[in-house]
Amino acid sequence: MKIKWLSLSLVILAGNSWAQTGELQVGELYNAEVTGNTSVTNPAKAMKAAEGQWLAFSLPVQDGTHSPCCWKGKWNGTGEAGCSLESKHQSYGTRSDSPLTETVIVFSEIRDGNVLDLRVVGESCPVDANGARVTWIGSVDDSAGLDWLEAVARSGQDDSALYALALHQNSRAGQRLYSLAKETEGDLSEEAIFWLGESRGKEGFKVLRQLLAELPRGDERRAINFALAQNDTPEAAELLFEISKSDSDPEQRGEAMFWLAEEYPQQAKDWLLKVIDTEQDEDVLEQAVFAISQLPDGEGDQVLLALAKNDQVPRAVRRQAIFWLAQSDNDSSVAALTELLTR
Repeated sequence: MKIKWLSLSLVILAGNSWAQTGELQVGELYNAEVTGNTSVTNPAKAMKAAEGQWLAFSLPVQDGTHSPCCWKGKWNGTGEAGCSLESKHQSYGTRSDSPLTETVIVFSEIRDGNVLDLRVVGESCPVDANGARVTWIGSVDDSAGLDWLEAVARSGQDDSALYALALHQNSRAGQRLYSLAKETEGDLSEEAIFWLGESRGKEGFKVLRQLLAELPRGDERRAINFALAQNDTPEAAELLFEISKSDSDPEQRGEAMFWLAEEYPQQAKDWLLKVIDTEQDEDVLEQAVFAISQLPDGEGDQVLLALAKNDQVPRAVRRQAIFWLAQSDNDSSVAALTELLTR
């Protein structure tokens, strides 16, 4: 199973009684004072009334979306599931065996007319409000919801708004992420690029390909490599290979090799050895050797050892191979390296 960023495990505890004050039921929210105002379909127009409270509404999500939730413990453990509006959580997200959901609920804490904090959870995820007041507006208009999430993302207050955008059922969500990737810089741009790859499927791949052609050299453009590695389409893997072979930016090529070794090791191995034989750029060669060191199940160590012994490869390659072998946790690899160096 390919583990994705924010691809985490959860257990929904059974047998507990979840309840909230009042008659309104908002997913699995409990210990809350809920006020309903479902006549409002634009979150922006509900913020004033929700001042000093949590504003909550639901969004439709793409088919196959797994329910986001929170829990205590390691991501692959079986810790206690459930989110809190009062505190941050050690683990937050989904994995492939999380329950499917058709909608998510967005909880946003409103202070001084701004979004101070934000939670995105599935309808089956228990949420403890810790006695907080919550204004529930139900389902919102798609365009208004997308506008609001993009505005929150641009404000830099909470990157969970990008997560909600990425999950949204409406196809225009991908274009919102494109705008954020293209028009902003730094972390916000890179996170928008990540979510295009992680959650938007074939549509996201097409946008990533467009961004690759449009963005200038730099961190934001190189973030496309990681996003392609997280995308489930065959076309994404093909483009990542193409970047590693022919992109005009040596750093882009080198980082693409790393993600190929991480996500497609069997296909990457032969290609990386070909790079060692043909590449002239020393920085790219260095990245290729590092990528080889990331091949799983000890295979990388075996290739590195062969390179270290081969006096036909460039001296810089042999040095890098020895360096990464020395970092290995495999006792037999370290022993083989020691033998080589003491001859």
